[in-house]
Amino acid sequence: MTFDFTKIRKTSSSFELQTWDPEGVIFYGDTDPQEDWFMLGLRDGRPEIQMHNRLAQLTVGAGPRLDDGRWHQVEVKVLGDSLLLSVDGEEVLCLRQVYGPLAITSQSFMRIILGGLPLAPFSLRLPLVPALDGCLRRDSWLDQQAQASVSTLSSSLRSCSVESQPGTFFPPGARAEFSLRGEAALASFCLDGLWAQGQKLDMDQALSRSQNIWTHSCPRSLGNDTNTTH
Repeated sequence: MTFDFTKIRKTSSSFELQTWDPEGVIFYGDTDPQEDWFMLGLRDGRPEIQMHNRLAQLTVGAGPRLDDGRWHQVEVKVLGDSLLLSVDGEEVLCLRQVYGPLAITSQSFMRIILGGLPLAPFSLRLPLVPALDGCLRRDSWLDQQAQASVSTLSSSLRSCSVESQPGTFFPPGARAEFSLRGEAALASFCLDGLWAQGQKLDMDQALSRSQNIWTHSCPRSLGNDTNTTH
């Protein structure tokens, strides 16, 4: 999302977040990716703020764990020279003397990016894995009257799952192992309708998010027995 910086009057954003993922970017904002940027993410399940501008360069974590699969209300507000972070109606962080008057900036536009970064993760003050497997709803971003554009990618976002439970999210490094016993050193088989902890795995989604998964289509039948499971 892009906002006309000169027209912004409301300097707060709020949303509800649901995730099982302990690490990733919730949103990133900047007027200049080199000189003035802000990031709200999760590390070890807890909110983390990183910011870099002419007045403040810092990384700080605060608040409760949010990776419990429940919906949590989150609000980020700029009030004068201060930045306030609230979770479920409770203020968990107040950073003072981190902002100057809005008119000082030489840039006229601000952008907000949800769930990702426009720069390499190592460009952050403290790198983290940016991809966050989560869900947002009831979101309100800055001043809608100042909004200049919205990326068309937002229309392709999937709806939130009505029911979420442990096992829906697989953390980095998780894997499934199959023990193949027999005399042959190599085995050829097909998997169809793969389930884990009551959740059917969507291989198409997995393939689109990872370069480390390979798959080939299973044949409709092998030999004359069409009922054989492989």
